[in-house]
Amino acid sequence: MCVLTYIPTKNDGYIFTSNRDESVLREIALPPRKYELEGQYVFFPKDPVGGGTWIAGCDRFTLCLLNGGLEKHIHIPPYRQSRGRIILDFYEYQNFDTFVQNYQFDGIEPFTLVVIDRNKQLSINELRWTGSQVVQKEIDTHMPHIWSSVTLYSPEIRQEREQWFADFLQKNPNCTEEDVINFHHFGGKGDIRNDIKMNRENKLKTLSVTQFSISNEHFLVKYQDLQKEKDFVYRVFTECV
Repeated sequence: MCVLTYIPTKNDGYIFTSNRDESVLREIALPPRKYELEGQYVFFPKDPVGGGTWIAGCDRFTLCLLNGGLEKHIHIPPYRQSRGRIILDFYEYQNFDTFVQNYQFDGIEPFTLVVIDRNKQLSINELRWTGSQVVQKEIDTHMPHIWSSVTLYSPEIRQEREQWFADFLQKNPNCTEEDVINFHHFGGKGDIRNDIKMNRENKLKTLSVTQFSISNEHFLVKYQDLQKEKDFVYRVFTECV
């Protein structure tokens, strides 16, 4: 939920990879499996306490949520609802615009939501909730992109991460899923506090890596639980909805 990369592949496919940077005191997430939401089969890892998630995907929609909106905010609980429920709630709506127009954002801590929609033509929308307003942006589907949480990383560090990502893509113009996983493990300059896989005094660190690789030919989910040192791979050869 704290760093996310998108890389387009052939035939409107993409590789969508997220590092979850969280407190080590957080309950260990359940690995992804298939759930049915509003008549759709959706794969996602689950927070065992709140039942929510930070990333999910099905044949049409793939979403990831990062903490924080446009800039670092002050944490002022209580909040009406956990951000972990937002992605699951999204699947109740037919499309991104309907979600934006009808969802109740008030009382939720600021966040950034990235939504990929494969309906007819690939589209990517970015939604940032500041705590008082929704800011929308359409992302170019033909260009790779990286997001980093504004709550953990300063503008300077976020810009530096963008350069690391650009350098990685230049060295790996035809990168595979495994190449991207490696970037999510080893990208950076040796500053463990701010590298792509981060660790701050063993209190806040990257707990897992989740990757969706989706095209017209395949649906692949990879999940690395870095606490338990276990890997999970799910491959679906037919549509999951």
